[in-house]
Amino acid sequence: MKRSIKNLTTALAAGAGVALALAACSSGPTADDPVTLEFWGWVPGLEEAVAQWNEENPEIQVDFFRMTGDDGDTIPASIDAGTAPDIVQMSVHSIPGHVVNNRLIDIAEHAEDWGDRFTESTWASVSFDGGIYAIPQDSGPSGMMYRQDIFDEHGIEVPTTWEEYLEAARTLKEADPDLHIAQFSPNETGHWLQTVWQNSGTWNGIEDDAWTVNVADQQSQDVAELWQTLLDEDLFLTVEMWTPEFWAEVNDGRIATINYAAWFPVLLEESAESTSGNWRVAPTPNFEGQDSAGDTGGSVNVVPTGTEDVEHAVAFIEWLNTSEDGLDHLISNGGIFPAAVDGLEHPALLTEREFFGGQVINEVFADAAVKVPATWVDGPTYDLIQDRLKDQFARVANGDQTFSEALDTVHDQAVADLRDMGLSVAE
Repeated sequence: MKRSIKNLTTALAAGAGVALALAACSSGPTADDPVTLEFWGWVPGLEEAVAQWNEENPEIQVDFFRMTGDDGDTIPASIDAGTAPDIVQMSVHSIPGHVVNNRLIDIAEHAEDWGDRFTESTWASVSFDGGIYAIPQDSGPSGMMYRQDIFDEHGIEVPTTWEEYLEAARTLKEADPDLHIAQFSPNETGHWLQTVWQNSGTWNGIEDDAWTVNVADQQSQDVAELWQTLLDEDLFLTVEMWTPEFWAEVNDGRIATINYAAWFPVLLEESAESTSGNWRVAPTPNFEGQDSAGDTGGSVNVVPTGTEDVEHAVAFIEWLNTSEDGLDHLISNGGIFPAAVDGLEHPALLTEREFFGGQVINEVFADAAVKVPATWVDGPTYDLIQDRLKDQFARVANGDQTFSEALDTVHDQAVADLRDMGLSVAE
């Protein structure tokens, strides 16, 4: 899908100009006169990946800095000051905000034909108006983690549709009022985002020369209707996620399913050890007539504005994210769920997990990764929309309003936020 927006044309022109000019100036580094690229990232094991690259590419040396804490918060200012690293790992959701502010180089000159190396949805997330502003690294396709022992005890079949999921929730509730099919956590929007995405929705879009706000579109209203039913019939357990109270409910067996991203199982293993062997993973239930999966997004590698050697910076992140050796480092040592399609069949990804009864759970997530609709468009106010949804969902949890009413409020706020940034908004 080609995404066009007039508001980004300044950034597009600036980025492309820098890339072309610098490519023309390149005289070619040598082992005796190498270029050195500075790379900031946080995936475990990147030190080993960089060491291999440096050994095999003496003319292009990479100097790695491990990001911790709030290091990422310093990136925008360093780009604006011309002191940024040559390559940076960042959340895919932050790309539009940086493009609007001329902080990323369009690398389409080097990468425009690489789309088939990545899942369709991850490639769509880095592509705007024919430009490519990042290389996808990892993603978070959804799957349904469920308590097989609880399902077996109550004679419940694994639901494949959201309608079946509701029926399973009602059966559980009738059998044991303390049992809930899932939790509702107003402080966590990832479950909501991935379900809207699964339903071919998005929070933003681009129409010609303006942003659209899609927070309250039908795709989101479908999710609102589903979640409102779960809440009204007391099928949800309302508890803030990531808190000791949440993990206590999980360990006590009061939550029968957790629909979430491919990176969540390892956290479940670490925080709910007492339930080991009882969990399995199945595809996320579908909306009627669909065969899709959700996603929470992932991280990408970008080349910030000001990078002098774009060609070799792109060469490194191509190797890291698409080569057999690079993917081996990212998956085996880094533990990521890859955005590259070759990575979905990597042996290190497809291992049996004792916590899940010996199931090769990433087979489910790998199948989901290629079923995520390429509909999601991050906007420059992604973080603001997240915060506003959390505020409004807290009011839903208190019974002050419905999910549908919350969406209408956030829609109006999101439109105002974009206009406050001086951006055009299509009504």
